[in-house]
Amino acid sequence: MNKKISVVIAAYNEEPKIAEVLKIVEHHPIINEVIVINDGSKDNTSEVVKKFDVTLIENEKNLGKTLSVKKGIEMAKGDLIMLIDADLKGLTSDAITMLAKPVLDGKVDWTLSLRDNSVGFMKLVKMDWISGERVVPKDLLLDKAIWSRPDISYGLETLMNKSLLAKNKTFCSVYLPELTITSKSEKIGVIKGTMGEIKMFGQIIRVLPLFKVFSQFFKMAHLNHKYSKP
Repeated sequence: MNKKISVVIAAYNEEPKIAEVLKIVEHHPIINEVIVINDGSKDNTSEVVKKFDVTLIENEKNLGKTLSVKKGIEMAKGDLIMLIDADLKGLTSDAITMLAKPVLDGKVDWTLSLRDNSVGFMKLVKMDWISGERVVPKDLLLDKAIWSRPDISYGLETLMNKSLLAKNKTFCSVYLPELTITSKSEKIGVIKGTMGEIKMFGQIIRVLPLFKVFSQFFKMAHLNHKYSKP
C-alpha cells in the first residue's frame, strides 16, 4: 500500500519566504496534502498562502510553534507527516523526494534533513538533530509527551527525538545541499538574532538536561551512521 504524505507548515510572519516553499510542495507528485497553520501573523502571510492550492488554518492569536504544528498534524489525513519550515531557501522538488524516500522505501522509520547551512559540527557528523524538516509516521507523533511543553517552542524537535528514540525507531539524516534556512540575524538583525539563538538553546535545555541533550545527539549520530549506509 502506498503511504500518503501530509505536509505540515507552521508560519508566523513569513510573508517574504513562504511562497518559495509552497510552490515546491503544492503539487509535488508524492505529496497528498499541504496544511499551513498561520499562527496569528501580523503581516500578509495569509494572503500569500491563499494563492496556493493548500489548506490554510488560521490561529486567531499567536499560539506558538508547538500548538500550531500539533493542530496541523491532528488535521492531517496522511500516513506520514512531512514537517517543513516556512522560511527555507533553495527547497527543490528533488529535496522533497530525497527526504521522504528512505521512509517510503522502508529503509528507516523516519528521517530529518541536514541543510547546507547547518552548524559546522553537525555537518561533520552528517546530522542536524534539531532540524525542522523531517518525515515521521503520524501515529508516532500522537505521543502526548511530545506536546507536553507548548510553552517551549524550540524544544519541540528535542521532545520528538526523545519519544522516537524511546520507541527504538530507526532513522537517517538526508543531506540536502541546496537547502538553507533564513537565520534569525537575517530576519531581525545581528544582535536580536544572536539573542534568539541563545534563547533557542536555552529552551532546548529546559525540556532536557544538558547531559541528556548530548546523549540524544550521540545516540542519533550513531543511528544515522548505521542506517545511512547504502
